[in-house]
This record gives sequence, structure tokens and C-alpha cells, in this order.
Amino acid sequence: MLDFLASLAYRLDAVHRHIARVNLTIAFPTLSAREHDEIARQSFQSSARNLLEVSHMPGLTSDNIRTLVEYDPQLGLNNYEIARRRGKGILYLTGHFSAWELLPKAHALYGYPLSFVTRPLDNAPLERYLFNIRQTAGNRVIYKKNSARQILERLKTAGEVGILMDQNTTLQEGIFVDFFGLPAATSTSIALLALRTEAAVLPGYLTPKPDGRYTVKFLPPVDLSRTGDTNRDIAVNTHRLNGILEGIIREQPGTWLWGHKRWKNQPEGRPDLYRLSEQELRAFLAKQMAARRDSRRTLK
Repeated sequence: MLDFLASLAYRLDAVHRHIARVNLTIAFPTLSAREHDEIARQSFQSSARNLLEVSHMPGLTSDNIRTLVEYDPQLGLNNYEIARRRGKGILYLTGHFSAWELLPKAHALYGYPLSFVTRPLDNAPLERYLFNIRQTAGNRVIYKKNSARQILERLKTAGEVGILMDQNTTLQEGIFVDFFGLPAATSTSIALLALRTEAAVLPGYLTPKPDGRYTVKFLPPVDLSRTGDTNRDIAVNTHRLNGILEGIIREQPGTWLWGHKRWKNQPEGRPDLYRLSEQELRAFLAKQMAARRDSRRTLK
């Protein structure tokens, strides 16, 4: 029933359906319109399941969490322990994958509480509800505005902080870095904080299972560039982190939040990609691809 209602919402929500189709054309230009539509529909269903899991979270305990969430045996707590043993704190690199609200709750119920950065919702009663749910099992919410000081305080005591890094941002908070081959305004916060504190950067996300349960995956801690050239290191590392997020999306495309304008901000002189027709968008992407090929030939 939930999947049916989410699919119906996808059909009725023309605005976010259009955004998803633009994003999927950028990310997977060789797939057919039918394949794009299927991934977008799965994305709507995944977001609906995220909301459902939020409603169930008050009933989760350390005794029953194993019935819903488990760690991947190859990419799980082994990589978390590698990051923790460095003793400099952990910055979790994550995004809007699967039931993303469930990830920090489950990790905390297994005995590994963390802080995580969020933006407060515009709906005050709903924000209070979510805040109370999130602030359980030892977890702590850090609101995004003026969050740097609190994050640094946590990392100073080898604490752990989760940051969602997969959405569009302003150029006051980020830089343009390629994402699926196209410049995307991307937050530099994780790269900057990791360089400053030497905290480990640990990619983490949930993978849904066919039976309705979830698997927590932690990839190996990220090997960061540390040349001493701060601006260069921030750019190189942010590009590297974006590449990891892209890899997760390619692994499980139907679980990502495709209805967000990830490429909303573009370098000066470029069009608003979400206002182009499909034909105009594909022509623009082909032109960008040709320019990249010419650039690579010139470098050779």
C-alpha cells in the first residue's frame, strides 16, 4: 500500500517529477525515459519509507534494532573501528539515501551515538517532533546555521558528527565540483573540517533489503590530500568526496532523493537546467561532453 501511494504521489507531483527527470538525464543520459521513470518512482517510494521509519523510531530499542537494521559483514563496523582508532573523531560523509533518518538512530542503538547536522524544518510543530525523535539513544542534533563551533567541540574530544553533503549549496558555503560530469555547487565543510582537525572521514549509508530490513554500510575511511596548499586540498578532497557519493548513487540509484535540484546553481553564463526542454538539456549536455573531450585531448 505504501509503495502504491508513493507511486501515485509521483504521478500527481509534476514539479518534483520534472526535477527528478532532469537530474536523471544529467546523471544517466544513456538510459531510456522509461528507465528514468522507474528510478524516479523508486526514489519516491524510498522517501515514503523514510517517513514511515521515522514514525516507527520511538519504538526502537537496543533490544529490537537487530530485527530491522544490521551491519554489512564486509563493509560495516570493521571500517568504523578503523576510523575510531585514529582517535581524532569521525566525520560521517552521507546523503539522502534510503531511510536516512534511521541510520544515526540505529547506529546509536548499537552503542555508537553521534551528533549530526540538520536544517530545521519550516513547520515548527513537525520540527519539534523530529527533534525529540532525533535526540534519543545518546544522539545530538546540531543545527546547520553557525554549526562549525559545535562540530569542532565534538571532534576535539574525539566525537563523531554526521553531515549530509549531497545537496545544492551556495557559493558562500561551497565550490563548484563535478558531480556526474557536471559542475555542482558542493559544500566544502567536511573537507575543511577534516583538514583542520585530522578527523577521519567515514562514508556511511543504508541499503534496503528485499524483506524490508536495512543494512548499514561504512566504506573505508577516505584518504585525503594534505599537500599544505589549503585551497587546493579543499578542492581536491571535495571532488573526491563527491565521487564517493556518486558511486553510492550508481550502486543503488532508486534510493537517492532525485527530486532535489542538485544542479540548481551553475557557473556564471550557464542556463537554468531545470527550465530547459528535454531536447535543449540533451543538447547542452552533449556540448559539455564534447568540450571535456577536447580539453582532455589538449592536455595530452
